[in-house]
Amino acid sequence: MPISSSLKGNAVVAQSGGCTAVINQSLAGVTETARASHRIPKIFGSVHGIEGVLNRNLIDLGRQSRSLIKKIAKTPSAALGSSRYKLQPGDDLKILSEFKREDIRYLFLIGGNDTANTSMQIARAAEKENYDLCVIHIPKTIDNDLMETDHCPGYGSVARFAAVSTQEAALDTKAMKRVDPVKVIELMGRNAGWIVAAAALLKKTELDAPHLLYVPEVPFEEAHFIRQVDKTLARAGFCIIVISETIRDAEGKRIGSKAGGITRDPFGHPYVEGAAAHLTKLVEVHLKIRARFDKPGTIQRMSMPYISSVDQEEAYEAGAHAVKWALKGMSKVMVGFKRAESYDYKIKYVPIPLEKIPSQERILTPRFFDAPTNMVTPDFVRYALPLIGNDLPEFPTLE
Repeated sequence: MPISSSLKGNAVVAQSGGCTAVINQSLAGVTETARASHRIPKIFGSVHGIEGVLNRNLIDLGRQSRSLIKKIAKTPSAALGSSRYKLQPGDDLKILSEFKREDIRYLFLIGGNDTANTSMQIARAAEKENYDLCVIHIPKTIDNDLMETDHCPGYGSVARFAAVSTQEAALDTKAMKRVDPVKVIELMGRNAGWIVAAAALLKKTELDAPHLLYVPEVPFEEAHFIRQVDKTLARAGFCIIVISETIRDAEGKRIGSKAGGITRDPFGHPYVEGAAAHLTKLVEVHLKIRARFDKPGTIQRMSMPYISSVDQEEAYEAGAHAVKWALKGMSKVMVGFKRAESYDYKIKYVPIPLEKIPSQERILTPRFFDAPTNMVTPDFVRYALPLIGNDLPEFPTLE
């Protein structure tokens, strides 16, 4: 059903899924661009994702001062509160009923794969009910696993965290190698190793950290792992290992998987518990040396000192472009990033049909990750380095 490019009505924006350091930049991009349009009288923020619509818990963002919105943009986490709510039967019609009550004609959902699916469900329900509604999905995920886009807002900042903090941890381990020669760093990432791969972006030589990377795409084998660590210790004198929290064996069983309590989120994705602790025990048992681990957890996706300026700008523009496209009558699209084929890093924003996004994941391929060496390729470095921003710290050593 075509939507008029002169459609007038209120708008709702919501944030869903895991928070990031730049998700509020997208919120600000939506808010400021919507407030500048005479065709959007009011822009509402839905508290805790789409649940805010179902619970009639909306914030009038138009009443917030511009200075506050600018400050919110530079604040981590989701200012509106997030959610992992999966639509239940009949929820789509309840949402449309609330939209009709508030004259909502524009919906902007900021999130990842599951949010794309929610966006599609609501858009299809509106078409079925002959209700003019523009639905735009604004990508957000540190996992960087959405299809059809070069990368995702949120990834550049967590990648910077991974790259810099790995070097910092390496300096500590190198200095303490007579006592604690092995360090395991456990980073996030559901089924793709994009964050772990970023840990190697500041690696300069073969002997530099990180020495070994373990990602979900490559089955983990304990005996091979021990051999790799032993060889690294012989060459470098210490060993920095960076792993995804979701590494798994050849049968698909997650290393350190959670056995009791709440084991899955509302969308069925398994929770994880202790891969790094398991690997340090393997090292101590088989190699008879002390191993430690660092597990930054959700702080890695929230850290403002590690923020990528590139990530901030792109997240804001993703929100702004979503509103501009909706005002042109676009619907059922995601804001995609397309990289220009040029020496300097440049991207442009392109609409991606929303049906191409849900229930798919973009994983690391051999182009970006070399499984035999457990290390990224030069192509990955060329791909990811521009995303983490400039003014990167240097880590000199004494001769």
